[in-house]
Amino acid sequence: MATSIPKLNLRENTVVGARSSHQTSWLRLLVVGASLTLVATIANVGLAMAFRSWLQIPAGFQPLTTPAVASLTIVGMIAATAVFGWTARTRPDPVRTFMVIAIVGLFLSWLPDLAIWATAVFHGTTAAGILSLMSLHVVAAGCAVGILTRFGLR
Repeated sequence: MATSIPKLNLRENTVVGARSSHQTSWLRLLVVGASLTLVATIANVGLAMAFRSWLQIPAGFQPLTTPAVASLTIVGMIAATAVFGWTARTRPDPVRTFMVIAIVGLFLSWLPDLAIWATAVFHGTTAAGILSLMSLHVVAAGCAVGILTRFGLR
């Protein structure tokens, strides 16, 4: 079994994967990832504020507060960008691979929300609050897939 090591082309600031003909610029990925993080965070914080108001979710339900939503969205979008960079560098079909990973990741990301619901560890835990949290995961995943697959590769 032959293996090859990805090559870094400093003149073009690109990474060419061992098994892939796809190229991605590290600078491009940084800019797209930062844009993704900003868009997804604004969308999720705005939606969380709307859910709190529309659905009368108790103020004590901490996971739906602005700091919690913003910080976890930022972490998630940084991770999504890193995973997309990895798939672009190592996979023959990075878009399809990333979409599969994102779908699996979405379902896995709901497990902590369901655990919060089952244990009611936070004051003010309601079905509306949990479903609101779960919908924020869908928004973030949609932003990640849409933005990274559209703008992440050359």
